[in-house]
Order: sequence, then structure tokens, then C-alpha cells
Amino acid sequence: MAKKNFLLGFGLLAMVILVIAFPMATRAQETGNENFIFINYIGQELLLDLDDVTYVVPGTDTAPEGGRLALQLADGWHKYAANAPGVPTGSAGEFNLAPGVMVTKAARLEQTSLRVDENGLVVEVPEDYVYVFDFDPFAAPEVTTPAVDIWQPAAVAPNQGSLVWVNYHGSDELTVDLAGKLYKVPAQSNNIPGRLQLDLDPGFYRYTVSVPHGSLNGEVTVVPGQVIALNISVEVDEKPEEEYDLGDVYEAPTITVHLAEEDLTGQVSPPSAPASAPPVLPVTGGEVMPVFAEIENTPGLLIKNYAGDTLIFTINNQTYTIANNAEQTLDLPPSEYNYTASQPFAATTGTVDLCANPNVELSIVLDVSGDFLTVYQN
Repeated sequence: MAKKNFLLGFGLLAMVILVIAFPMATRAQETGNENFIFINYIGQELLLDLDDVTYVVPGTDTAPEGGRLALQLADGWHKYAANAPGVPTGSAGEFNLAPGVMVTKAARLEQTSLRVDENGLVVEVPEDYVYVFDFDPFAAPEVTTPAVDIWQPAAVAPNQGSLVWVNYHGSDELTVDLAGKLYKVPAQSNNIPGRLQLDLDPGFYRYTVSVPHGSLNGEVTVVPGQVIALNISVEVDEKPEEEYDLGDVYEAPTITVHLAEEDLTGQVSPPSAPASAPPVLPVTGGEVMPVFAEIENTPGLLIKNYAGDTLIFTINNQTYTIANNAEQTLDLPPSEYNYTASQPFAATTGTVDLCANPNVELSIVLDVSGDFLTVYQN
């Protein structure tokens, strides 16, 4: 009997010691005081390692609160790693929890791109990976206004004609080889085509227009005072979806480039009026001082992603997601910052100083080997 009472008392004492030794685990389960929320959009269970403590975040199809984990954490820096069973690559990072601030993160599945070498052989097959991103759970849905195409051709330079390259291809920019000179025409965006207007000397020109895996050759005559649009569209013959193994020969989809000419001479916009009237000469004579329009200078850190995949860029305790072949300007006050740039299989860190020059451009490129990222600063 004495032995039984001793064991019971020892067990109660051990429970008290655990509660005192690990108060944070108890507070983490309290409701109403959560300052960290994690949402799992994957649809299956996700393992979240937070400060060396592993939590199982249910999938979005789990009732009653599937996909959501809410905790009360101490202020300061926290490290996390998110992994899903059966998914080859997870995601890791850290965040700073300031007093009175809530941090909200979410995870979804993304897929890497198929990579092909110069011989057309598959060197990397697409793989799923866990992508963790910041979000605002209280943000109202963004109201989008349909974009309106208000573009008009500009007036032609004296004694010249004009060609307008119009790119209706929605995913890739257009490369134009015109008489040995290369030009880039932006891709279509928000159902508005990308355009490039060139003033040229009158005459006969040969050209080649190309997009990835497709091109078209042609010729055009430039007439003084005339504006001709060369409308480019692309027809993609998708092949049946196929899974590739390393070393397979990649079969690119068949791309057909179409071009249609259009006379835009009658749509030329009239020359714009000057911003202000020229200054009046004083009666007694004197020098007329030029009037300069004040140009608004919008400082910012411009990030250009040429890494071949979605880029995760972290700076000033904020994380930004930049799509491949896209760019984003970050509005940051003048200071020196540490940053991290990463994608599923490569990452790099660095420092950028915005004190002397608030307009800095960072171009992030993936090495041909696919092992590391290189950052070029303008």
C-alpha cells in the first residue's frame, strides 16, 4: 500500500514538473490569444517543425477545422520547416514575431519546371515541393477592373515610315530580327497585346519573328508617313501529357507563328500639347530661361527573376514571391539590408545598400548547372 501511494505521489509530482518546465506548450493550446496561424492548403497532413517542436497540421479536407493551426508564441525570432509525406522537397525559413503582431503563413504544393539541356535531353523532371508564403487572413477580396487598351500609334518621324510589332502571345515575349538588329516585344498582359513601334527609313526589309520553339520569316516595305502593324499570334499544338525520365529526349510542342498586316496610319495620335506655355521675353530684352517639368522620382529596389522558377525573396522581414521572368519593385526606405533569394533547389544571400542610391536593380540568375543562384547589381 505504501509503495502504491509512493508511485501515485511520484506521478503527480512528475506532472507538476512537466507543466512548470514546459509552460509554452500549454499556452500554445490556449484559444483567443493566438499570434501565429498556419493554414495548410495541400489537402493532406503537413508536418510543421516550429522551434524544434513538430506539429501535425491537418489537410483542408479534415473536419471541423481542417487545414488550420493556431498557436500563441513568444515574441522574437522563430524557425520553421514544413514537409508533407510523399513530397520530395519541403520549405524552411524564419520569422520575427513583434509584440502585438500576428504572423500568418500558409502552404501549398508547387511544381518545379522540366529542364532540358542543349541536346534536348531531360536533365531534371518536374517534382512537387511545399511552398510556404505569407498571407493576410483579414484582407478583403481585391476588386479588379478590366484593363482597357488605350494605345495609339505615335506620329511618324519626318521622311520615315513606321512598323508596329504587336505580340498577341500571352506567355512569351517576341524576338524580332529586323535587318540584322534584334528587338524584344513584351508578351500580352491582361488581354492587352505587347507592342513595339519602330520608325525606319523607307525601303525593303526582311525579318524573322520568333518565340520559344517557333519562328516565322517575312518581308515588308516601309513607306514614308505610313504606319503598318505586324500582328503576331501563336498556335500551340500541345502533345499528349507525358511523363519524362532523366535522359529522355524532350518533345517540344509544335508552335506555329501567324502574322497579319494592318494599316494604322489613320489611328495616329495627334501630337500632345506642351506641358506649359513658353516663357515671354521681357520688354527690355534678356535671356529666356528654360522651363523643366518636375519629374517624380519613385525610389525602390527592383528585383528581376531569371532563375527559371518562382523566386522567394526575403528582405526587411518581408517575403515576396516573384514569378519566373517577372520583376517587382520593393518600396524600401534608404538603409542597408540583408536579403535571401531562393527557389526549390538553390539559394543565395547578400547585402544591398540603398543609402547612396535608392534605385537599385538586382537581377537573379540560375547557374547553368542548376546548383546556385547568382545576383547581379546594376
